[in-house]
Amino acid sequence: MRQPATDTKLEQPHKGSRRRVRLLLITLFGFLAWAGVIAWNQQARLDAKSAQASELDTKLTETKKLNADYKKEVERLNDPEYILQKIRKEYHYTKPGETLFYTPKS
Repeated sequence: MRQPATDTKLEQPHKGSRRRVRLLLITLFGFLAWAGVIAWNQQARLDAKSAQASELDTKLTETKKLNADYKKEVERLNDPEYILQKIRKEYHYTKPGETLFYTPKS
């Protein structure tokens, strides 16, 4: 009967180290859980920013194309022939002695 008493004394030092290991594992698990939540939130923000960046890139491309079109139009407006052609087309302007014919749109 004395034998079990010595076994419990031998288990005492291991019991403390097991507690320390368990505390370390709980702390490690808590840290990993916290890091996972932070990473998850950052990934969601990164996805949102990425979508916003791609949308802005598309908008920038469209704006650059529109700007190039406007520059071309300004360049063409410096030509008197183009201005005359535009006036004749949009405002149905005719030169003296010309007859304007309307064609029905189908």
